[in-house]
Amino acid sequence: MQAQNRPFMFWLIMAYLVFDLVFFLVGQTASLFAYDFTVRMGLQESVQAVGEYGMQVNRSFGLADTVIGIPLMVLSLVGLSLRKRWALSTLAAFMGISIYWPVFCTGLFLFLKGVPGYSLEPGMEYGIILVMHAAIGIWILGYLMFRGERLVLR
Repeated sequence: MQAQNRPFMFWLIMAYLVFDLVFFLVGQTASLFAYDFTVRMGLQESVQAVGEYGMQVNRSFGLADTVIGIPLMVLSLVGLSLRKRWALSTLAAFMGISIYWPVFCTGLFLFLKGVPGYSLEPGMEYGIILVMHAAIGIWILGYLMFRGERLVLR
C-alpha cells in the first residue's frame, strides 16, 4: 500500500499526534523549566489563579507528559509511518492518556472550587478543549479496536 493509499484516518491520527506533540512540548515540557513562559503563552494557569500547590500539580502533569506522553507520541508517529504493528499499542496507550487527562482536569475544576489559594474559574474554552480531547481519544481508540490493522497494512 503506497502513501496515497493510506486510509484517511491515518492522516487524521498523524495530524492529531503532531499537533499534540507540539502542544505537549510547548505547554507541558516547557512548564518544567520556564513556568512563567507557559503562562504567558496561555498554556498554563498563573500562580495567582491556581496557587503554589496548583502550579506544582501542573508541573507534575508536565513531567508525566514529558516522560510518558511524548515518547508514546513519537513512537506512534514513527511506528505508524513505518507500518509497524507495535505502533497500534503505543497509540492505544496514548489515547488512554488523551481520555484520562480531561476527566482528571474536570475533577480538579470541580473539587478545587473554593479551596484557599485557588481562584481559577474555567470558561467555556476549557470545556471545549476537554470534550474535544476526550472525544478524539475515544474515537481513535474505537478505530484502533475495530479497524486499527488498516493503519499498518502494506
